[in-house]
Amino acid sequence: MANVASEDGGLGAGTSGPVRSLPGLALALWLGAMMFFAFLVAPAAFRTLDREAAGRLVTAIFPRYYQVGVVLGLLALAGCAGRGPQRTRDWLSLGLVALMLALTVYSWLVVLPAAHEAREALRRGDAGATSPEASRFARLHRLSSLLNGAVMLAGVAALVMEVTREP
Repeated sequence: MANVASEDGGLGAGTSGPVRSLPGLALALWLGAMMFFAFLVAPAAFRTLDREAAGRLVTAIFPRYYQVGVVLGLLALAGCAGRGPQRTRDWLSLGLVALMLALTVYSWLVVLPAAHEAREALRRGDAGATSPEASRFARLHRLSSLLNGAVMLAGVAALVMEVTREP
C-alpha cells in the first residue's frame, strides 16, 4: 500500500491510497444513486403505476435517498478535509462537497416534510387541483427538483476535479 503521509508527517498534498480515493468514490456513488433514482426509478414508477401509488413509492424512497446522500456526502467531505486542502482547487472541491451536503440536508429536513404535508392535504381531499395546497405542493416539488439538480451539477464538477486531481 502506498505511503499516505507527506514529508511533514501529515496528510498533505501527497496523500494517496484510501484517503485520496475516498472523495471520488463517495461522489461517484452519490451521483450514481441520484441519477439512478431521477432518471430510471421515478420515471418508471410514474409510467407503470397509477399516480397515487407512484407518489407513495417515491415518498417511501425519499427519506432513504437523502440519508444515503448525507452519508456519502460526509464521507466525501471527510476525505477532502483529511488530505489537508492546500491548493485553491482542493478548497473548491471541498466547498462543492459542502454545498452538496448542505442542499441535501435542507431538502431532506425542510423541503421534504413540507412537500409531504402539502401532498397529504391533497390526498385527503381537503383541496382541489387549483387549491393553495396544490400550488404549494407544485412549488415545493419544483424547489426539490432544482435543489437536486444543483446537487447533481455540483457533484459532477467535484467529481471531475477529483478524477483529474494531481497527487
